Amino acid sequence: MKKVKFLFAMLLMVTALGFTACSDDEEDTDVRDQAIGNYSVTTTVYVEDEGKLVSFASELSELGDALGMKFNESDFQVKGTATVSKSGDNKILIKEDGADGDQWILNNIREASNGFVFDVDATTVDDVKFTNYSGYHLEGETKTYGGGYISANKKLEFYIYSTMEEVLDAALDEETEDALADLLIAGGYTAEDAKEDAKQKVVFEFTLTKK
Repeated sequence: MKKVKFLFAMLLMVTALGFTACSDDEEDTDVRDQAIGNYSVTTTVYVEDEGKLVSFASELSELGDALGMKFNESDFQVKGTATVSKSGDNKILIKEDGADGDQWILNNIREASNGFVFDVDATTVDDVKFTNYSGYHLEGETKTYGGGYISANKKLEFYIYSTMEEVLDAALDEETEDALADLLIAGGYTAEDAKEDAKQKVVFEFTLTKK
């Protein structure tokens, strides 16, 4: 009888373990869940110079010296807040807070050792088309991504870009644009310089820290 009871107990244990294993296998985990919530946001503006990102302030330093002006990196930073939520099967929606808050869609989300990486949907904001920019590096990797989320510090980061021509056309009215052109000419800026700079990539880095 003791032997029968022992075998019966073992059978129950194996069955229970089997159900547990099946439950674990069948349970769907969504890497996006860890990133859902409210964030503080810092947006920093760069330009791409020979394949490298240079702060907008540094890029303008020579011109600033010629004009007797000084530019700081903080002049090209915007701070705010945003809400992060899941969207569709494998996307994330970032909605910047405020009545006119911009929205960004993160796509192609794939798990990484310390969180996940992704790309960013192209979108148009205030007549400026922004495109995914692969400027995000995982530690120890040379490959770059549109962005990533680090679980340990609850930080989400992504990059987008447009051209200098598009950004300035949207940001400046005709009168301001003419005034800027006069300043540039006074600083030794040429028409050839303007033609080249119009194609230059203006890169926006979004750094979101979970509250």
